[in-house]
Formats: sequence, C-alpha cells, structure tokens
Amino acid sequence: MLELIRANRPFSIFLLTQGLSNLGDSVRTVAIPLLVLQLTHAPILVAAVALLETAPYFAFHLPMGAQLDRIDRRRAMLAADLGRGALVLAIPLTAWLHGPIVVALFVVAAPLSLLSSVFDAGGGAIIPNLVERESLGQAYALFEGAESLAWVAGPMVAGLIAAAWGTANALVIDAGSFLASATGLALIRIGRIERGPAEPVWTQVWEGIAFLARSPTLRRMQLTWSLYGVIGYGAVTGLIFIGSRGGTAGAALASLAVSAYALGSLGGTFLAGRIDMRRAAALVAGALVAFGAGALLVATRWPAAMLAGALGIGAGEGFFLVIWLTRRARETPERLMARVVTVSAILARIASGLAVTWMALALGWMHGSGGFLIAGGLGFALAAWTLLIGLRRLDPPPE
Repeated sequence: MLELIRANRPFSIFLLTQGLSNLGDSVRTVAIPLLVLQLTHAPILVAAVALLETAPYFAFHLPMGAQLDRIDRRRAMLAADLGRGALVLAIPLTAWLHGPIVVALFVVAAPLSLLSSVFDAGGGAIIPNLVERESLGQAYALFEGAESLAWVAGPMVAGLIAAAWGTANALVIDAGSFLASATGLALIRIGRIERGPAEPVWTQVWEGIAFLARSPTLRRMQLTWSLYGVIGYGAVTGLIFIGSRGGTAGAALASLAVSAYALGSLGGTFLAGRIDMRRAAALVAGALVAFGAGALLVATRWPAAMLAGALGIGAGEGFFLVIWLTRRARETPERLMARVVTVSAILARIASGLAVTWMALALGWMHGSGGFLIAGGLGFALAAWTLLIGLRRLDPPPE
C-alpha cells in the first residue's frame, strides 16, 4: 500500500489533506455533542442537531450527485470546503462574543450539511479518478485508515482543548482543517471524466437509483450496510454519553473511548486492504460479530471494558466499510459514480437518523447500558442473517 503513496502524487496529496480534514471533523463530532450536553444536559437535543443536519441531504443530495457527474467535482468540493470553514468558525466566535451558542449550533447545522452534501457527493466519487481500478482496495484502505488515524488523535485534541480553553474553541481546529482540504484540492488535477448525454436532473438521479437496485451485488451489499447503520451509527453518541456521564463528568473518558473506536477502525481498514475480499458473507459476518462483542463490553460501563469494546466496534465497522466501498467502486461505471455514491449516502443518512434517535432515547431511558445491549444483540443477529441469507450468494462456490 505504501507503494501507491510513493507512486501517485495526486492521491498522496488528497490522502494527506483529507486526513487533516478528518482530524477536524473528528474534533467537531466530539465537541458539538459534548457542548450541547454541557450546556443543556439533554441527549435529545444532541439528536435534534444531528437530525437537522440530515434534512438538506434529503432535499439536495441526490440532484447534487447528478450534477457532480457532469461538472468539475474538484472545484465544487473546494468551494464547499471554504464555506464549511466559515460556518464552523461562527461557533467559537459566538462563544467569544458571549452569544447563544446552542442557537448558533442549530442555525449553522443545515447550511453546513448542505455544503457537506456537495463535498461528499464529489469526495465519494473522486478516488476512482485518482487510482487504477486494481488499486481501489488499497486506496480505500489507506483513505479510511487515515480517517481512522485522525479519529484516534481528534477526540483527544478535542478533550485537551475543551479542558484548557473551552469546548467551543476546539471547533477552531475543524475550521482550519477545511482550509487544508481546500488547499489540497487546489493542488491536484483529475483526468477527463466520461459524461452521459444531457438529461433532466431527476432522470439522471433515477438512472443512478435504478443501477444500484438492479445490481445484485450492490443491492445486497447496500442493504446489509444500511442495516448495520441503523444498529451502529449511534455508537459514537453513546460512547460520548457514557464516557461523560451524560455531560456531568469531564471529557477525558469520552475522548479516550472515541479514540479507541477510531484506533479499532484504523486496524480494521488496513486489515481489509490486505485480504481477499471475494468471500463477502464470511468477512462481513466476522466484522459484525466484532461490533456486537464490542457493544456488549461497552454496556458494562467499566472504563477498561468500555475502551476495549469501543476498539471492537471500530474494528468491525472499519473492516466492513472498506469491503463495501471497494465493491461499490468496482461495480459502478465512472459516469454513474457520484449518483450511486449519493444514493448510498442518502440511505446512510436515513440509517444515521434512526440510529442516533433510538440510541438517544435508550441513553435517556436506560442510562447508557441498555442502548449498547440492544446494539450488541442486533449486531449478532445481523451477522447470522448475513451468513445464512443476506450475502451468501455473493461468495464464490467452495473449491
């Protein structure tokens, strides 16, 4: 995998600058829920911010994917990064001016999500433009591994800044990371992309949806990943809640738990980049078992078991993610890439909204442990379904 970094300068620049951007994202992902909990002690408001960020995806993400299959993806992503940096910087500015921070968080949530929709629609499709198809597995493993590495450091950075200068000030790191990402995009070029004929935007959107629905491999993989999302996407919110005791304790254990989750994801992504991905059912089932076991460990609420469980949750998710992204890129024509990516992202947002909502309710009603007991049980059930029904037909017959 290191040879790909040495031989491909545009991919290396993209990998480095997106790693820095992911560091900022990880800081924000910890800082915003922690900030809301510190100011309100209400996990349902954490879910409300997350759900508000989901709305623009439903309104704009599918047509955005169709447009980014026809326009310069790199320039659109660069502009989105500059706008996101300005919006995130508004939160610490509000704190410095002693303004209403929670109100500011709600105000910037939707436009920040809209710009993230632009970036994500292009970002999910740009890696196949930077590497050869036979290198996609390695490229996604490196990219997701760099994101996981950023998540190892980011929560600790967020915790240190929150303790020293206040949680809102940690968001300055995220604002700066968007500038780093924009700089990297300004330095790279991508080759000419095949474009389809000009058609109405919703006709183009439907073409992407129909392709995903008609492909047996992508349809089954997408269904399994979405089901996992409903179960597992609320894990970070749960780790922050349990680690901070609902916002009544310090940020140290919450930050360490999210870092452990990221460290597990780092290991899972690099492992996935080094193995034969043809036996999808067994590999995905193994990842889901790791997730389920990790969730049950977190449910004990013992600090050491909680960190070990977060490691297992991250490892399972990272491993599964690289398998899914690689399969999707290999099965999708370049001219449909952004549209298929945005359809997948919409489904992920639906799953995320459901996951964060039920996890927030479970955290409030069951004081943390119950939510992870439910997640662990569902993870094991999905592993069994994957082996017996979901992905079994995608595996080659035994030799």
